[in-house]
Amino acid sequence: MASFAICASADEADTVNFTLSHAITYDDNLFRLDRNESPLSTFGKTQKWEMINATTYGVNVSKQYSLQRFKFDISQTSYRYQNYNFLNFDGVNYDIQWNWSVTPYLKGNLVFDRKELPNTFANVNNINPLSTNTRTVKNNRFDVDWSPYGNWHLLGAISELTVTTDNSAPGQDNLDYSFEQKTLRTGIRYEFSSGSKLEYAANTSDGKYGDSNFSEALVSDRGYTEKRQEFLFRWVLSEKSKVDMKASYLDRSNDNFSQRDVSGWIGNVNYEWDVTAKTRVNFIAASDLYPTQATSYTYVRQYLVAVRPTWSVTRKVSLNGDLTYRDRSYNGFAPTPLSKDREETTKTASISLNWTPRRYVSFGVMLKRESRDSNITNEDFVSNSAMVNAALTF
Repeated sequence: MASFAICASADEADTVNFTLSHAITYDDNLFRLDRNESPLSTFGKTQKWEMINATTYGVNVSKQYSLQRFKFDISQTSYRYQNYNFLNFDGVNYDIQWNWSVTPYLKGNLVFDRKELPNTFANVNNINPLSTNTRTVKNNRFDVDWSPYGNWHLLGAISELTVTTDNSAPGQDNLDYSFEQKTLRTGIRYEFSSGSKLEYAANTSDGKYGDSNFSEALVSDRGYTEKRQEFLFRWVLSEKSKVDMKASYLDRSNDNFSQRDVSGWIGNVNYEWDVTAKTRVNFIAASDLYPTQATSYTYVRQYLVAVRPTWSVTRKVSLNGDLTYRDRSYNGFAPTPLSKDREETTKTASISLNWTPRRYVSFGVMLKRESRDSNITNEDFVSNSAMVNAALTF
């Protein structure tokens, strides 16, 4: 995958910022196909590669009034594909926030956020030529942080999350599914003078897949109830290093089919180390559960290990890297199980260089390689990418 972009945005100190960008992306394996597979039978073409043109424009408004801060960020991106133009779409994204504060001890946020982006084909088993394969995430949230006794904070939040993937439908083995979820969160946090903090929160969610998803034959449900008990800990080891840890117990119960109920521990650890004044490295380890309505599994257990270094070569030049290893197992009840349990590993490596010669102009380049090794036939793939971009601020 290769990309060239030109972008424009305003100075962060300005009240009103404008953005304009153009990107050209080359992907040598757009549909994440095995080397023995061809898109010919599905699309009538043999090309696995794709050239994508994306044009983005938008506006950002940010203003502080006393203890209140308001933010309005909206943009539109037009994606145009050279070979497979049924994937063309115009994505609208926005981030609207009111960071409110009654006193320095009683504050919170009101957020309306929307992101519409191309979805990866790595998690799509049955490619639909009538689908643009986009993923739209809308998150509306109101949260409260009250610290009546110094370092102690009482937390509360209500949120509504909507995820729409236009390739998800009953009878498919896709990992991504469309759903709506309303969540109530309550918690308590203690902040140490060193910057370390300890937090506990309880989350109760009510989720819906929609009536069209319901199928007794496929054991595909309308909705679910989910509870999460979260434990978070930030430990500031020194001025140069800190550890963020999160452990949660997830318990999801489906409305009609208990065969698809899922429970278990998930969590992650992120160790951030400033090796020098210009070099930082993040070491990440995580375990997660992804409940699904797929036909050959109920949930995916993923283990992830990553190393992500950053080097500020100069004040204007930075170098970033990413080495990520994922191990996935597909488990649980299945109305149409595979002949053997699916297991796979994915390796991702990327490096990017960013140069900002002036505050209003920047350039970048990226190289990336992703590969998957699966025990299921035709589920392996290799994808290579490269990116070049330029950005202008006004």
